[in-house]
Amino acid sequence: MRIFEYENINEMSFNAAKTIVNFYDYYIKKQGYFTLVLAGGNTPKLLYEMLSVQSNINWKKVYLFLGDERYVPLDNEFSNYKMIKNNLISKIDIPKENVFYINTDISDIENCSKEYEERIKTFFDKKEVAFDLILLGMGEDGHTASIFPDTEVSNEKYVDFIYPENANPKLPRITLTYKAINNSKNVVFLISGEKKINILKEVLKGEKKYPVSKISPKENLLFFVSKN
Repeated sequence: MRIFEYENINEMSFNAAKTIVNFYDYYIKKQGYFTLVLAGGNTPKLLYEMLSVQSNINWKKVYLFLGDERYVPLDNEFSNYKMIKNNLISKIDIPKENVFYINTDISDIENCSKEYEERIKTFFDKKEVAFDLILLGMGEDGHTASIFPDTEVSNEKYVDFIYPENANPKLPRITLTYKAINNSKNVVFLISGEKKINILKEVLKGEKKYPVSKISPKENLLFFVSKN
């Protein structure tokens, strides 16, 4: 585990973008493609804009996934996909089939969750699901992806659906589980603001009540932290 601290979100995003490009370079050389799971929320917006202008990324060799989604229409203001599309996907030359969004047009959230998991499994060709890099954020309650302190998620599935009681906005969600996240090769956290930093300090001291404390990928766990 490593922690990188910055004065502001601009510095953090710039250095996180460089780190992602380094991971991209490594996996392109190693296996010829790169699997990247994207986070929602506000914190990664600037990072996505920076990635969109990286001329040394061949997006045809990148496969994008979502770590979680609110069960709302894809054009809804609370849709993670909409935010990611506006700040990254619409600005890059990436094949449509390389973007694995969560299809919330599927009626019934359980079916939506199952369909996303099946597409992920199919991509990995029935082998073990192991993403190269997962980007995660953290809420002021210590949640990550859509795994909340007060909400159970499956230990058996890679994708689950939940009805979190204390989420803001209070909407049903589909999320990667600990199984999917901890089986990934690398995780990069983007954390900005005093409240979130204080939670991270608790986690580093051994506090186990927050979902963030249960994240343990196979290779690298990196925290990019911005004071503002």
